[in-house]
Amino acid sequence: MARMGDTIESRYDAVPGTEILVDQGSENNKTTPDFSAYQHVTRGDARILLVPQPSLADPNDPLRWSKWKKWLVFANGLLYAFNGAVTGPMMAGGMLQLSAFFSRPLADITYSNGATLICQGFGTLLWMPLAVKFGRRPVYLSSAFLMGIACVWLAVAAEKTYPVFVLARTFLGLWEAPIEAIVPSTVTDIFYLHERGEKVSIYGLSVLGGNELGPLVSAYIIQALSMRWAFFIVAMFIGVNVVTMFFFMPETKFTAQRPVIRPGGDGLRERREANPKSSSEHREMIEGSPTDVALDIEAPSPAKRTFIQELAFCSVIDHDVSLWRVFRRPFVLLAYPTVLWASLVYGMSLSWNVILGSLVAQLFGPPPYNFSSGSQGLIFISPLLGSLVGTYLCGPIADQVATFFTIRNNGIREPEMRLPTCLVAALLTFLGALISGLTYHYQTHWSGPIVGFGVLSTGAQMGATLSMSYALDCHIELSAEIMVTISCLKSAVAWIWTWCINDWVEANGLLVVFMVIASLNVVVYGSTLGFYFWGKRVRLWIHEKRFMR
Repeated sequence: MARMGDTIESRYDAVPGTEILVDQGSENNKTTPDFSAYQHVTRGDARILLVPQPSLADPNDPLRWSKWKKWLVFANGLLYAFNGAVTGPMMAGGMLQLSAFFSRPLADITYSNGATLICQGFGTLLWMPLAVKFGRRPVYLSSAFLMGIACVWLAVAAEKTYPVFVLARTFLGLWEAPIEAIVPSTVTDIFYLHERGEKVSIYGLSVLGGNELGPLVSAYIIQALSMRWAFFIVAMFIGVNVVTMFFFMPETKFTAQRPVIRPGGDGLRERREANPKSSSEHREMIEGSPTDVALDIEAPSPAKRTFIQELAFCSVIDHDVSLWRVFRRPFVLLAYPTVLWASLVYGMSLSWNVILGSLVAQLFGPPPYNFSSGSQGLIFISPLLGSLVGTYLCGPIADQVATFFTIRNNGIREPEMRLPTCLVAALLTFLGALISGLTYHYQTHWSGPIVGFGVLSTGAQMGATLSMSYALDCHIELSAEIMVTISCLKSAVAWIWTWCINDWVEANGLLVVFMVIASLNVVVYGSTLGFYFWGKRVRLWIHEKRFMR
């Protein structure tokens, strides 16, 4: 961290993720430049600069959309992610029925869920280059449509044979693969830096909410109708989402250049090198001093697209993007310590949803609890409530904490300012695992382990959201590729649990298993301290290495 009292020029470095966010300049303060010429919003006595700065002349810039339009697009993305998340653990309440129908052990039914997870993770390698090259809209529409088809296939396969069912689950994972990568990219497309923490946390809630509401609702559908109808009903909701996305989710990828905030003009040349000239004929730039605001406009301002024009299936083709280079970027990102850390934290956090979904029937179906399918579904109310609390703690609260440190840092935002909240996530994760493990081991009232699940989910939600926000803040220009790397590693970690968790719990008991996994979580979370103190040096090292050349 920089020293308090330094001028903003001496404290600002062209390091990925470091942004000038709060304008603290004034006529009476000569040590801090005045950024009032830049676009900003007022929060109390502070002027928060809009990062990135929206285009001054292009009305089609998604950053310039009205608030209701942004939220409508975001809501469609949330519903898309929620529907995809529902399809994974929705079998939790019917695991025993599927096991009996297919005459397979419970672990084999968990394997079918693992097939979805691993294909979902690596399917993003195929989908996201298309989202970078051709825009977000065609990927949203194609993925959602095929995801609905896969659910119809699963509805039929649920009453056929086990191999057919596993094959259908595999294809479901491929089609729903973008749910954990494309929505965060949409957030960075349409919202400003100071708004993203809240929006990413809401997105995280949509994924975790799908993981938790899915088993809750589907358990009663399975109990009253059948597993087949559970998949049919999800397919219907996906179909509705396809229609709403077609009409109310225009393209959010923006290829023209935007103004760049710099305390001096030197940083402008470096940013131009980092961001090659786009295919748009319209170009604009603002030099780093408010006394030198200059526009370079080579063509008239584009006309605002009509509602009908926004319905085009593919309206953006970035000719400067190589599909092969975009495809290999997620692998290159494995060399980024910031991305690797975020992937591990995200993977370990969301693994708890897979673990709970795989174990509920095994833990609460037999004596002494003897829960029915519907009662097993009700268990997920506790993790859902925990996720709501985690969303608040890692959304608005984390944003406020980061803004507080930004003001103290002379208006400069560092991604590491979000990280102190991660220690709370580590504490809650371990505490929740301890409560649920101990109470289940000693066969207490059913409320004991279920309350533990809620505390555990609060920490998991915080860890997943904070790690994702940190990686996106560090490397915003690679948002799509970062989410591919994170999604792949998360799916690989979760897939491992689907292969061993049922047998492991049966052999060693829930207390041992939960304590081992929670201890691994704490070790991974503990590395946050290193990034808090030396994260900027790591980002500077990444910048100097230029891995993406």
